Order: sequence, then structure tokens, then C-alpha cells
Amino acid sequence: MIDGLIPRPALLAFGVLMILTGVAGLRSCGMRDRLAARLAAFTGGSKEPARVPADGSGRGGPLHRIGAWLAATPLVGAAERERLRRALAAAGYTRPAHLHMLVGAKLLGIGAGATLAVLVCDDMLAALGSAGRGVEALAGALFGWRLPDLALRILRGRRMEEVRNGLPDALDLLVICGEAGLGLEAAVDRVAREIAPAYPALGGELSNTAAEMRVLSDRGAALMNLAGRVDVEGVRGMATTLIQAMRYGTPLAQALRVLSAEMRARRLARFEEKAARLPVLLTLPMVVFILPCVFIIVGGPAMLDVSSAFSTQGGLP
Repeated sequence: MIDGLIPRPALLAFGVLMILTGVAGLRSCGMRDRLAARLAAFTGGSKEPARVPADGSGRGGPLHRIGAWLAATPLVGAAERERLRRALAAAGYTRPAHLHMLVGAKLLGIGAGATLAVLVCDDMLAALGSAGRGVEALAGALFGWRLPDLALRILRGRRMEEVRNGLPDALDLLVICGEAGLGLEAAVDRVAREIAPAYPALGGELSNTAAEMRVLSDRGAALMNLAGRVDVEGVRGMATTLIQAMRYGTPLAQALRVLSAEMRARRLARFEEKAARLPVLLTLPMVVFILPCVFIIVGGPAMLDVSSAFSTQGGLP
């Protein structure tokens, strides 16, 4: 038992405090981004959140400072930092502070997960003594370490789905802009502004690409950066098509029109695939919830009649 060492209320308070610290840190980071976007909307500046120094220095909450310290240690290697940075970029979080917040949340998840696991599951493995508590703490720590990654994967999936759904419309707008005589940079920037209300994720990525095209000497590099940030097959195809059109002099509108038709065919195929999977997904709920009710309605009266008949015969002399 752990009551002799640390009281249960203290452990519970410690775990809840760590969870609340992580949630407050994440909310403060998102609030700063929203405030920066609103200020940019009023001042007419960029809608992108304000950048922090590349080394992650600057003001921040305790979660940011803890994550910045841990990310600079050998415990989080360069390969892991790059993996987390790519995952954050795919989910729409490109600021260096976001990496520190994620690492800090993972560290707090270790402590909170281990504490809550020992607190909740202590009675289950009480017979194993200290070994059981060690297993509980290790399992809770691993779960707490992986929980931010799971949440990030869900956010990434939602964002990629939004980009995938809005890509055919963006390609159609690019075709219209190309036929109207706009250059590639102006067309991408105009499409980013037009499509942002319906698909904010795709609009933000196209806006970043237009900004990179204005800065970089090679516009193909900006398109390849877009394909690297957004792990969607259609975006990679669009980037490749635009690069080849610029390299070989292919008419931009014609190439984009063919690609847009292909994207719409793929989206229709995805919808048909989901519709075809629906009967299979409904089989288990139907067997568990509907068929028993049908059996009760159909066979219930007959079973009552049979039971009544047997009870009547059993009562005869």
C-alpha cells in the first residue's frame, strides 16, 4: 500500500496539478496565436502568429520553459526533435515554441501518468508489493509519454482530411486565376485568400507557400516545402505538376485542370469506399442491439404460450 509512504490525497492532488499545468500551458499557447491573428486582422498584417526566436528563447509559461530545457538535453535527440517538428508542422503548429510545449507536455504526462496509475491501480497489484507498484508506475509513465503523440496524431488526421477535401476546389481556383492571366505567385496568394474561410488549413499552407515564393529564388523549392509539410498525395501531385509546368513550359491551366479532375475522381472514390464499408460496420451493432429485440418480439409470445401450457399441464392431477 502507498498510504504509509504518501497519502492518497497528496498523490491525487499532484497528478491533477500536473495535468492542469499541461492543459493551461497548451491553452495559453493557443490563446497567444489567436490574439496575434486578431491583431493582424485589425492592423492588416500577416495572419500568421508571431514568431519566436529559433532557439526557443523568449517569454513563455512554465510548460514552455520545461520543454525548452528538456529539448536541449541529450534525452531528446536531434532525430526525435526533427520527428516531433515534422509531426507538429503536419498538424499546423510551426512555431518553435510548439515543440517546447509538446516536449513539456510529454514530461508532465510521465509524472501525471505514473502518479495516477499508482493511485488508481494500487489495490489491483497490491499482492506483488513494490514490484507491482513499479509496473504500475512504468505503465502509467509510458502512457503519459505517448498521450500527447496520440492527440497530435488525431489533430494531424483532421487537418489532412480538411486539406484533402479542399484541394480540388483550390485547383479549380488556380485554373481560373491562370486563365485570367495571373502569375503563379499571385494565383497562389489569391487562392489562399479565397479558400481560407472554407478550408483554413489549406488556405494557411498556400499562404505560406506564396510567401516562400516571394522570398526564395527557386519557386520549385517553395512547392517542395509545401509537399513536405502537408503529407497528402494530392498536394505532392500538385507540387510536381506545377514544377514540371514551370520547367517544360506546359500551359499551367491545362495541367491544373487535368489534376483537378483527377482529384475529384479520387474524392468520389473515397466516398464510394466509405459507403461500401457501411454495411459491414453496421453488422455488429445490428447483431448486438437489433436482432435480440427482434427475437424477443417474434418469439416472446410463443414462449409465453409454451410456458403457460407446461405450467397448466403440471398443475393437473
